[in-house]
Amino acid sequence: MPRRILEDLSWDECFALLGQETVGRLVYQDEFGPAAVPVNFAVAGHDIIFRSEDGAKIRGMREHPVAFQVDNIDEVNRSGWSVLLRGTGEEVDFERVPELLRRIDDGVPQPWKKGVHKIWVVITPTIVTGRRMEDFAFDDFF
Repeated sequence: MPRRILEDLSWDECFALLGQETVGRLVYQDEFGPAAVPVNFAVAGHDIIFRSEDGAKIRGMREHPVAFQVDNIDEVNRSGWSVLLRGTGEEVDFERVPELLRRIDDGVPQPWKKGVHKIWVVITPTIVTGRRMEDFAFDDFF
């Protein structure tokens, strides 16, 4: 029976793929446990940038490490990739926002939700992993 091959991606391949997307999931911990929420993001070198209102995700980020996950799935061809970053999140002081904007590779993150998203966040990864679903392998499954 044929099966798909999972290819591990390098750090640079992961960031090249991240630069192609604009929505990812921030994974943080709050008083109820782990949570994952979609956020619009931008890439600045090897950092992830997003904007937020104050709330549970900002409080959770202050107290615990975070993760950030982005994927791209082609359901018709049953292929795709997934990148997972683990690291720390930090609020950016207002005075540092212009410098941050200069570092963003392609476009400023635009939140979907109405409201004042005045908190700029930088996720600095310590671990980056990624996988891509490749072509079929035809060796025996068992």
